[in-house]
Amino acid sequence: MYNYHTDLIWIVDKILLYLVILTGLLTIFYSLAKEYRWKRRSRALLNIKKNIYELALSGKKTDNNVCLSAVSGITPQQFLDATTNRNREVAFFNESEQKILKSCFISSEKLSGIERTAVSSWSKWRRIEAILTLGYAQGPLSVNTLKKTISDKDFDIAYFSIIALGQIKSVLSARILLDFVKKRSLYHYRIFSLLESFPPGVADEVIGLTSSPDQEVRGWAVKLICRLKALQYCQRIEELTRDKSAEVRASACVCLGEFGRKGSAGAIVKCLTDDFWMVRASAVKALFKVLGKEGLPEIMARINDGSLSVIESVKALMAGNIEICLPYVEDFLYGEDEMARRTSVEALEASGYIIKLFRDILTGREKDKDAAMYLLKGLIVSCAYAGLEVSLLNFSLDERRRILDIIRDIDEPTAGILEKNIAGHKG
Repeated sequence: MYNYHTDLIWIVDKILLYLVILTGLLTIFYSLAKEYRWKRRSRALLNIKKNIYELALSGKKTDNNVCLSAVSGITPQQFLDATTNRNREVAFFNESEQKILKSCFISSEKLSGIERTAVSSWSKWRRIEAILTLGYAQGPLSVNTLKKTISDKDFDIAYFSIIALGQIKSVLSARILLDFVKKRSLYHYRIFSLLESFPPGVADEVIGLTSSPDQEVRGWAVKLICRLKALQYCQRIEELTRDKSAEVRASACVCLGEFGRKGSAGAIVKCLTDDFWMVRASAVKALFKVLGKEGLPEIMARINDGSLSVIESVKALMAGNIEICLPYVEDFLYGEDEMARRTSVEALEASGYIIKLFRDILTGREKDKDAAMYLLKGLIVSCAYAGLEVSLLNFSLDERRRILDIIRDIDEPTAGILEKNIAGHKG
C-alpha cells in the first residue's frame, strides 16, 4: 500500500522553506529601506544645518527672500528634528540657529498648510506631527488652531495640543490651557508644570483659579503663583491660609515663605496651630523664611507638637541654623520635656556642632570654652552617647583622651561608656 504521508510532509516542508526565505527577504528589504530612510533624513538635516549656519554667518535680516532657500522643502518632521535636537548625533542646532529657523518657517507659507493638517488630516499621527510643529514654530496665529485641536475627543490629539501650547508661552496660550484645566482634571499636573516656565505675566490669568470650587485646582494655582513669583497677589495667598482645604492652606504657607514678606507673618503664625499637621509643618518653615531669628519663639513652641512630622520640621530647622538656635537648644537640654530634649540632641548631632564644641573645649578662648562646657554638660545629662561617640572619632588619640578626661570630670559613667564604645576604632 502506498504511503501518502511522506508526500504530505515534503509539501509542508517546502511551504515552510518558502516562508522562511520570504521572511528573510522581507527582513533584509525592511532593514535596507529603514537604513535608506535614515540616511535620507540625516542628509536633509545636515543640509538644513548648512543653510541655517550660512544664514547666521551672513548676518542678513530674516525676510521672505532670504529665508526661502533656507527652509525650502523642509517637512514638519525635519523641522521638529532641528528644533528639538532629537537627532543631535547627526546635527545639533544651537539656540540662535533654532531662532533663525523658526523665524523663517513662520514667515513662509508652510504654516497655513500645516494648520489644515493639524485640524483635518485623516491620519492621527500626521495631525500630531503638525500640532507639535505649530507649537515649536511658536507662531502667534497658530494659537487659534491649537485652541480647536485641544478640545478634540482623541486623548492623544488633546495631549499633544497641550504640549504645543506650552511651547508658545504667551498670555493667550496660557488662557487656553487654564480654561482647559476647568474642563478636564486629567491634565492638571501636565498643564501646571508647563505653565511654570511661562513669563510672570500669566499670573494674572492664573489667580482666578484660586477661587475654583475644585480644591485640587486651587492648590495647583497657589503653587503656580509661587513659582511665577507673583508678589502682587500676596494678599490673596494670605487669604488662602484660611481655605477649607488643608492642602491649599499648606501650599499657601509655603508660597508666603517663598515670597518672604514680613507682613505675611501674622497669617503664617495662625497656621502654626492649624488642625492639620501638614499646615503646621509648612508654617514652621515659612515663618523662619519670613522672620528668621525673630520667628524662633513661635517655631520652638512646636517642638512638642502632637505630630512627629511637625517636630521633624522643627528639628531640621534647628540643625540647619544651629548657631542661632543654641539658646533654645540649651534650655531644652536642661528642661523636663523629654521630646524637646531628644529633638535637640538629634539636631546637634545632625548639624555636626558637637565637633566644634570639642574643638572649643580644647583650643578655644575662655569664653568659648565656658559656653562649650555648659552645652556639653547638657548633652551628658541628656545621655547623647551616639553623638558624642561619633564626634570623638574626628579627633586624634591624644585629643580623644583629653576630651574623655574632661567628660570624666563631669560624669564618670558617661566617660566609661564612650571609652568602651570607641576602643575598637583605630586612628
